[in-house]
Amino acid sequence: MKLSYTSKELIAILSPIRWYGETDQMVRFISTDTRKLIGEYNGCFFALDGPTRSGNTYLSEAYEKKIRVFVSSALPEVKREDCLYLQVNDPLFALQQLALHHRNQFQIPILAIMGSIGKTTVKEWIYDLIKQDVRVVRSPKSYNTVIGVPLSLLELHQEAELAIIEVGGKDDHERESLLRWIKPTHLLITQFASEGGAPLFSSLNAATWTPLLRSIPSIYCGETGLFEGINHLVFDKEKAMPEHLHLLLSDTASQKAARLAIGFAKEWGIKGAVLEERVAQLTPLAMRLETFLGKNNTLIINDTYNLDMDALKESLTYLCSFGKKRPLGIIVGLDEEALHLKANIEKRIDPFALDFRFVGSKEALPTTLPEDAVVLLKGTRKAKMERYAGSLRMQQHQTKLEINVSSLKHNVLEYKAKLSSETALLVMVKAQSYGSGLDQLFPFFDSLGIAYLGVAYTDEGIALRKKGITLPILVLNPDQESYASCLEYELEPCIGTLKQLDAFIRVVIESPHHRVPVHIEIETGMNRLGFNINELLEVLAVCNAQPEVYIKGVFSHFSDSDNLEDRSFSEKQMALFQEAKQMVEANVTYSVLYHMANSEAIVHYPESHFSMVRLGLGMFGLSRGDFGKRLRFALAWKSVVSQVKKVKKGDRISYGSGFIATRELTIAIIPVGYADGFRRSLSDGNGWVWIQNNKCYTVGKVCMDMMMVDVSHLSNVSEGEQVVIFNDAKSLLDLSERLSTIPYEIMTGISSRVQRIFLSD
Repeated sequence: MKLSYTSKELIAILSPIRWYGETDQMVRFISTDTRKLIGEYNGCFFALDGPTRSGNTYLSEAYEKKIRVFVSSALPEVKREDCLYLQVNDPLFALQQLALHHRNQFQIPILAIMGSIGKTTVKEWIYDLIKQDVRVVRSPKSYNTVIGVPLSLLELHQEAELAIIEVGGKDDHERESLLRWIKPTHLLITQFASEGGAPLFSSLNAATWTPLLRSIPSIYCGETGLFEGINHLVFDKEKAMPEHLHLLLSDTASQKAARLAIGFAKEWGIKGAVLEERVAQLTPLAMRLETFLGKNNTLIINDTYNLDMDALKESLTYLCSFGKKRPLGIIVGLDEEALHLKANIEKRIDPFALDFRFVGSKEALPTTLPEDAVVLLKGTRKAKMERYAGSLRMQQHQTKLEINVSSLKHNVLEYKAKLSSETALLVMVKAQSYGSGLDQLFPFFDSLGIAYLGVAYTDEGIALRKKGITLPILVLNPDQESYASCLEYELEPCIGTLKQLDAFIRVVIESPHHRVPVHIEIETGMNRLGFNINELLEVLAVCNAQPEVYIKGVFSHFSDSDNLEDRSFSEKQMALFQEAKQMVEANVTYSVLYHMANSEAIVHYPESHFSMVRLGLGMFGLSRGDFGKRLRFALAWKSVVSQVKKVKKGDRISYGSGFIATRELTIAIIPVGYADGFRRSLSDGNGWVWIQNNKCYTVGKVCMDMMMVDVSHLSNVSEGEQVVIFNDAKSLLDLSERLSTIPYEIMTGISSRVQRIFLSD
């Protein structure tokens, strides 16, 4: 941001209810997130209320990071003399008002991009195609909401020749408001369907949206047949020729996004051999920010798509969100033509005070990394940094499980919206977070207001503590030999028998610890672990008599909460748990956490929320009923084609001679087998994968490390082509159904040798 507002100008623009403090200040940038502050002066912090916390709670933290101007809904009790505090009714509205004022200072062309999918890809590809000829300001990442658009508008500056701003919004009315704020001179629509499948502007009548669209001088789209009586240009495949022929990506989404980007670039005067060369360098946007486990127990943030200077600060800020529990560093690889940028890049890195850094020639890139470090990789396209990134992977397996952390965040917030402010949220990360390995990246959830983590066994909790995680951790099934470790690592064990309770108390007595928390499990119908209700008074008596322990929580498990047709058994379980709760409340004098609801119960049994709920599989985007439609599936299990070969009639495939071809076949060999979690029972056509969006069934036996699938019905299948095992809720549920199991078993059965890739939109 390159703002230049005096504090007096800010007061005049925002018209606060009241203000207090030093008015001789300059505002150079705006912040709404203290985690992204790096200690720069001349910032203004807008204390926005989030889904989990009030923005006012972050004023002190913002001050510690050198913020001296604050906009909030209430003045703090303690006011610092070197600060300026502005009180407004709604800080978000104030931010929008400032953005509107800022927008009106500029007469440059502004391109708004809207549509249900593809906005960010089209925005970034347009930028890649024209950036060498045009000074462009663009929305950071996917900033396209009522907060993101104002922050994007505030990026406008005097040197800019074009602004590109995404338009998102939860509904048509919000999108209309965003367009009115932006006042675009150009509008590009990537897709005419909204998120729910309805046409854009479907809830606005023609009297509202037709004048709005007519006020925009230039409108572009990739489809025909929507606008009547409104001038617009369709960027079809023909208009993208011949440059489109140089695109190296074959999937449908990339093809369409490229047509739109090429069409706009040509409108801006970029064409011919120059454009062809740039089109050939377009890369899938998923590569912009992926995180994976690296050698030497490192965490690699792979942002090697390009070395855009404006985005470098954003990437560094993201790196610093991992905190100081682990060494933080950056490696920037430069090709020979870009070595002159070294001093400028290092100057931009300096304020972040990293533990280590390397900026230099691709030939001199470090071959080893500090133990347990978090490392950001950046570089120029010609430096081929993606190859270097690949060399750092802990696992070289071509098969991968992709976890979309942005979707996980979305899902967690959808569940939190179901809870009252008094109900805490526990997130289950047992079994490597259902096979995802998400516990490696807990910083992604740091801002979501999670109160607890839950694990199955003590060693899982110890691993989290060693990663620097300080949240309370519930251990559902600790063995007695690990009780001492629970004390050492401040883990909270669940107790389900009097023998366990006695053993744990003995371990506490022999240790220097006292008043150690335990969670008492109540048997309400699962018939697994836990005390029967007729044992509860004795349990309470023991705990009340032993000062070494206290009851932190009382909990139980639903066994049938996903049964939406018959609620009777779940209601019986809740009644029994309520009885246990009343017994505890009558016999203890302190506050106790009560928790019973799992993912499905959070949605379907709000009366079971009590003090805390436990979110598990639902955070990955799996839930029954209408609520499930609001979630985003967060996982994709993918591989590649290793080889394609012809098989003659009568040839045998795989072990045991169990499959003999009855006709000539084309088969693809996939490097996924039962050691990876793709069951052997899926052999001989019982299982399938997806190639080119088509089902391809297994032929012969699934081997330990690979499988063969029939691709005879496809054309031009080639080595290295993408293979999908599942990438949405339906494909995972179909696979589970074929195996007569549940998604939990599929997810936790994916081998640890399958590399986990964490993607962030």
